[in-house]
Amino acid sequence: MGEILTAGAIEMIRNETVNSHEDMKPVMQLTELKLFTAQQEPSKERIRVLLSDGTAFIQGMLGITLNHLVKDGVLQAGSILRLDHFVCSEIQKKKIVVIAQLEVIATKSDIIGDHVRPPRKAEHGGDYGNKSNTSNTETGTSHVGQQRQQQVFGSGSNSSLPPSVTRSYSNPSAGLVRDPPPTTYPLHRQQPPPPPMYQNRGPVARNEAPPVIIPINALNPYSGRWTIKARVTSKGDLRRYNNQRGDGKVFSFDLLDADGGEIRVACFNAAADQFFDRIVVGNLYLFSRGNLRPAQKKFNHLPNDYEITLDTASTIQQCYEEDAAIPKNLYNFRSIGDIESMETNSIIDVIGVVSSISPTGTIMKKTGTETQKRSLQLKDMSGRSVEVTMWGSFCNTEGQRLQSLCDSGGFPVLAVKAGRISEFNGKAVSTIGSSQLFVEPDLVEARKLKEWFEREGRSAPCISISREFSGNGRVDVRKTISQIKDEKLGTSEKPDWITVNATIIYMKVDNFCYTACPIMNGDRPCNKKVTDNGDGTWRCEKCDKCVDECDYRYILQLQLQDHTGLTWVTAFQEAGEEIMGMTAKDLYYVKHEHNDEEKFEDIIRKVAFSKYIFKLKVKEETYGDEPTVKATVVKVDKVNYSSDTRMILGAIDKLRTEGSSYGAEAGNSGIGTSGTRDPSFGLPANQSDQYGNQSSNGGRPHGGGGATSCDVCGNTGHVSANCPNTRSENQGQYMGGGSYRGSGSYGGGVPRQHAGSY
Repeated sequence: MGEILTAGAIEMIRNETVNSHEDMKPVMQLTELKLFTAQQEPSKERIRVLLSDGTAFIQGMLGITLNHLVKDGVLQAGSILRLDHFVCSEIQKKKIVVIAQLEVIATKSDIIGDHVRPPRKAEHGGDYGNKSNTSNTETGTSHVGQQRQQQVFGSGSNSSLPPSVTRSYSNPSAGLVRDPPPTTYPLHRQQPPPPPMYQNRGPVARNEAPPVIIPINALNPYSGRWTIKARVTSKGDLRRYNNQRGDGKVFSFDLLDADGGEIRVACFNAAADQFFDRIVVGNLYLFSRGNLRPAQKKFNHLPNDYEITLDTASTIQQCYEEDAAIPKNLYNFRSIGDIESMETNSIIDVIGVVSSISPTGTIMKKTGTETQKRSLQLKDMSGRSVEVTMWGSFCNTEGQRLQSLCDSGGFPVLAVKAGRISEFNGKAVSTIGSSQLFVEPDLVEARKLKEWFEREGRSAPCISISREFSGNGRVDVRKTISQIKDEKLGTSEKPDWITVNATIIYMKVDNFCYTACPIMNGDRPCNKKVTDNGDGTWRCEKCDKCVDECDYRYILQLQLQDHTGLTWVTAFQEAGEEIMGMTAKDLYYVKHEHNDEEKFEDIIRKVAFSKYIFKLKVKEETYGDEPTVKATVVKVDKVNYSSDTRMILGAIDKLRTEGSSYGAEAGNSGIGTSGTRDPSFGLPANQSDQYGNQSSNGGRPHGGGGATSCDVCGNTGHVSANCPNTRSENQGQYMGGGSYRGSGSYGGGVPRQHAGSY
């Protein structure tokens, strides 16, 4: 049967011509098996094997899922097998074949080939050689067809061991012989191995050798005894939990090594008590005897498919000598402009200049506990800014330092590592348990930002993707309602964020709120809709739980109007509370619990015809295979007429300075270019407007005569009031006009008294 073995396969594995099953699926013979216990998994048995291709030997290891083949007697010494899935690892300069899947061609067979297993070099534990007829005696290890001092599961038909010593693994009644008396074999005494480089805390394992430091990226579930050297980059709090198995405690920390590999480590219960105080962020450690498991990507954002779990037998040794090859941290910065197109709940690193910061506030969680919150505005060279929300201890440490720097007139640089993107008030970034904040970091990116900010960034215009702050004041990207349709806002891949000055003319009152789930998911409530069970409890399908009391959240359907048209918008919780002046729960109780219709109607009447500055998110969505542009209110501010007037006057001055046409630029300042126009513009020369002000040439400065020109199209011979480009426009209509379902209605146009108002 020698011809069925893949001759030369082992030599190709040694010279790295073959590294895995992707290169070759060789047929080999299993000549020896040995049971051992992995140090990092004391409760799991592993089986080491010796493979032959008929001309040479190589060591291998069976995956845990293949152990049953040995216990069932399907796989034994002498078996012929095909390696369907394997990888080659190098441990202590020795090639090891880790077998994950195999096919047994023949369970029993004589040992193929006239070779024997050669002795290893005592001082190096060298590789098994090729064809050799060397001595059959080896220190502490037997050859193919020779006696063995260590535990043996069967050594083929050529074995000369007496029946009292050699037992088949497939025979349950045959006891396994472990460490027989040394007088049984004429062996040479082996030199004791060198002491380990660190103190072991767990039980002593067989065949212990000095640990080999391997990269984090080389760790896998089939790794044998390993040690990694890494720096702790972040550490979470010690948390307590309760599940079906009872109460427990856990903490986790992240590691980074010299090759840039990152991995998360978790410690539970007794291991958490043992290691929590020993782990310090920034320190270097040697870690060994940990268990690898697939990473839980829901909670683990690191770019590694595995994570480590330590137990009380695991080893952690601090390295007091600094290693410059291992960085303090690893960043993957994204510009703020990229955040707008990224998915919600993505984890990112971002760096920018802090343009403003708010004081710390206290928020009551649904669980009855309080937490602190502080927000700031971060801007970078992309011309965008974003709101960063700090939670918990970040508010009083890094947050307080940032507050002091901003109060003294500075604009500090802040680097956020592992922030989570949320979609609240537009896109925003929030801290999580594993987040890190670095104020004025010593980074190349920070120095570039400082230089840019001092050179031009301080006064550069900046558009916020959340709340609109820049430098010391607010930058409004102002639009009119008609521009939503005219400029086809929201129809691109990204949503459009605009600000409009408009009046609420109608509100649907039938379904102004919904019942929401109050269960906390991390640092925020679930907020998904719950259903009434009819027994006083409410059920959340997402959380798969029932609660005794639900929450109430606004979902207002409002119709807004400005001097150019009408549109429908949706306002959720925070914006709804700003508009209504009370919580959704209180308003729900007025209408449905107290049945006070008069009070309810009075509240609604106070809201109607109120003017606000609305920040809208405009995005096209599909309902019933039909695209519809939907506007959502993300922020509401009361109109500050003083600042609003200054903004409009500034826009007018800009038009005059740049010499731009009125129709092209006025819309961006909130002055309508369609519908009824401002009477102070577009009047014939030397005529008075309704306020008695003289206007020459359509509101331009007196030019001492000259041809009459139009401010809309720029042509001569007519004024803007009689411009043919605007006479055919439908004034004040957008999204079908609409009517107010109270007293009176607005047909297709805007009341004249609102013409030109803003």
